[in-house]
Order: sequence, then C-alpha cells, then structure tokens
Amino acid sequence: MSDLNARVVRRSARALALTPLVLLPVASGPAFAVAPESWPTPEPVGALEFLLVLLVLPLGLFLLITLLASVPSMVRGERYTPGLAWRNENAWFGGPKGGLEAADRTDPKAIEADSDRGGASARW
Repeated sequence: MSDLNARVVRRSARALALTPLVLLPVASGPAFAVAPESWPTPEPVGALEFLLVLLVLPLGLFLLITLLASVPSMVRGERYTPGLAWRNENAWFGGPKGGLEAADRTDPKAIEADSDRGGASARW
C-alpha cells in the first residue's frame, strides 16, 4: 500500500471514530415537547409535605427495617462483648465431615495414593 493510501485510510478511520463524539451531543439535545393542555395544573407542594416525603418517610423505613432485623437477636438475648472468646464450635469449611478428629484419623497411604492429582482435584 502506498504512503498516500495509508494516510487516507488513517484519516478515514480517525473521522469514523470521532463521528459518534460529534453526533452524540447533537442527538441528545433537550426535548422540545410541550405538556398536553388537557393535563391539570398541579398544586404547589408545601414545605411540610416536602420534608415528610423526602426525610421522614425514608428515616421511618430505615428505623423499621433496623428494628425488624435486630428483634430476633434481642429476643434470644444474644449480646456481643468485646474481648470474650468465641462461644460456639469452630467451623472448618471444606474440611472433613467428622471435624478435626476425622482429619487426624486419615490414613497417610490414602493420601499418597492420590499423588497424581493437582489442586482442586485437577489431574496433572
């Protein structure tokens, strides 16, 4: 390809890439629609209604959801005290079903028999 053809191709590609940037602001201009005359004119909203809808209702919902989420633990009497040890049994996710005792009883020969397996049961 000659130097002139390569230059034309580059300029055409550049113009094609910049076309959406130019057309997007033009196409996303404000709508020039007018509300129909048959629609009623809304009454002005007072400050009390404004505060009720934007502040009091969301705050009330927040408090209600918080209360509903904390009621079960309040009924059971569970309390978190910093500095105390964990009071429940330890959980080993992905470990043997019998817990630590089952891990200690595992036969070393059974582990060596699966030596051809990689991590996550992949075969190497």
